[in-house]
Amino acid sequence: MENYVNIMLDRGFKTVFGQKQVAIDFINAALLGERQVRDLIYLDKEILPESMDQRTVIFDCLCEDVDGSKFILEMQNCPQRYFFNRGFYYICRMISRQGQIGSDWKYELLPVYGIYLLNFSLPELHSWRTDVVLANAATGETFGELKLKQVYISFELFNLEKEECVTPLEKLVFILKNMNIFDMAPFKEENEAFRRILDAANVNAMTPHERDVYDELLKRYRDWRCTTEYAIEQAEEKGLARGMEKGLARGMEKGLEKGLAKGLAKGKAEEQREIAANFKKQGIGIETIALCTGLPIEEIERL
Repeated sequence: MENYVNIMLDRGFKTVFGQKQVAIDFINAALLGERQVRDLIYLDKEILPESMDQRTVIFDCLCEDVDGSKFILEMQNCPQRYFFNRGFYYICRMISRQGQIGSDWKYELLPVYGIYLLNFSLPELHSWRTDVVLANAATGETFGELKLKQVYISFELFNLEKEECVTPLEKLVFILKNMNIFDMAPFKEENEAFRRILDAANVNAMTPHERDVYDELLKRYRDWRCTTEYAIEQAEEKGLARGMEKGLARGMEKGLEKGLAKGLAKGKAEEQREIAANFKKQGIGIETIALCTGLPIEEIERL
């Protein structure tokens, strides 16, 4: 029986980061040496479009410091090919909302930070933490006065053992990634921040109704993971076989190396279609399938 929530679940994430002091602790650890948050106000997570042709944005957690600085906290469990673009779009929407009507406004913009927890990796990420800022390409120094920063934290690339964790952020990420399998509570007696996050994540502190809802969501999550892993295994086997066959046939004409590369590429595309088809059989929504595979909705509907 698990003692702590699984942070990969939406309900688990919001149970933990819905505690204001926990959110403050985590933001301060992520921005240690740069800024310290003293208080937060939770904002409406739904950002309505500024015009009819734009889309609504719904954040996992959106909050504001006493000076007006905005913080986006987001947990993304399902891999997305273009999540970096999505994270940048979120930041830009929060910047554009600061615009004011009238000639008195002089483009005074307050800082916006996006902290994204990913249960996967991206091609752009080469370590478990990646900071993205506006910088001078020649010097690498932060450009201008505008504080616009994205922090990407990949659980997949975070491989530190408990004894290797030194900084507050390393210890918090270790807790978040592993707490649903903890028998003991690491670091709990070391620091109030670690005690708070584990207390917030304690499933035994839930009401009976909250626990029932959480357990049902956890079951669905596990079913989804099993379905996804099986679909990927099946698609990889079929895609690799087809890709190898096509690649080798073309390699006879254009050279084995080029043919194999093209075959594998087509195999990868076929793999995504196989994954999507398996998802549909399991009753997973088309929009969710599109987010997970990168395939157009129209193509998924034809499968």
